[in-house]
Amino acid sequence: MSKNLSKQDQRILMKDNLLVKTKYELTLAENRLYNLILYKFQKEGQVLKCTLSQKEIKEVVKFNDKTTIKGIGELLDNLSIKKIWIEEKKSNGLSKWHKYNLLNGCTYDEEFKTFEIEATGFIYELIKKKFSNGGYTPNNLNIFLTLGNYYAQRLYELLRLWSNTKTTINYSVEELKSLLMVEEKYPLYGDFKRRVIVPAVKNLNKSKAFEVDFREIKEGRKVESIDFIVKDLDKRKYFEKDTLTQVIDINENKEKDLVKEEFYIPDETLFAKGTKRSFKLDFADINFKDKYMLKAFNKAVMITLDRENAEIIKSNSYDFFKSTLENKIKEYKTEYELDKKHQEELDIFWNN
Repeated sequence: MSKNLSKQDQRILMKDNLLVKTKYELTLAENRLYNLILYKFQKEGQVLKCTLSQKEIKEVVKFNDKTTIKGIGELLDNLSIKKIWIEEKKSNGLSKWHKYNLLNGCTYDEEFKTFEIEATGFIYELIKKKFSNGGYTPNNLNIFLTLGNYYAQRLYELLRLWSNTKTTINYSVEELKSLLMVEEKYPLYGDFKRRVIVPAVKNLNKSKAFEVDFREIKEGRKVESIDFIVKDLDKRKYFEKDTLTQVIDINENKEKDLVKEEFYIPDETLFAKGTKRSFKLDFADINFKDKYMLKAFNKAVMITLDRENAEIIKSNSYDFFKSTLENKIKEYKTEYELDKKHQEELDIFWNN
């Protein structure tokens, strides 16, 4: 299915595995929109935010009553209210449970018919860090968003979590019910199978991205777990290591060339005469024309001026400004590396 799409048309959401094995319950429309939002968070450079037009949302959600401005607003309201439970395993085998709203909120712009959506911080960090130390699951949104069953969407992720290394994937009935939050809705296994498992498997097979069958594992007469026999027909290879290394080297050389340019001060009026000279000497190797370094500069200035209740940075506040800026530069360099690596992998993925 994905072979016919150009790299530009591909939409791959790399989900930290902590975000795959989570507990939440949404409708099909809500889950389509939520995963589009996660993809936009991952793709765009805005900190904690992304912007979606009504047109973009219509193309994904597809239900007419849900894609009016009012309908989209209601979907976003629900995502701002509903909770997600994220389990993080500790080294001693016990768990830490993180509980957050799926979204923090949104702003609607009537002029442009766009929604600026704000992420929950913890979820945003999981989305942005996904390449830092592995442990992610690739979701092909060109497949995921066409699935016509919410439970098929969830099962898609839970199977893709293991389908790169296993052809038989086992989940206990208890765990599946817990992750889907249907323990009370379908307490009887027969109802759970009929309402959740069978329709989800049927929908996955219909997508042509999987060949899935399942068998029940019983203890006595009780079904304790389910073996999913899976053939994942979608590619999982997103980049060639040698190619990625070459791209990184080229970009690093470009950064070195930028440093050689004349030193740029974003706003010279913020400094007294002496502190401006110190700033030039201390940060001569930083290119403040770069958007990440400019963010670091603006953040450090804001913190310093607020702390000192001043309008310029004088000698008595320069040391504080310097240490604050050094810390912010480290933070935004980390953010830049993650964004760069993410973009490079998305640009080079799906090599034939």
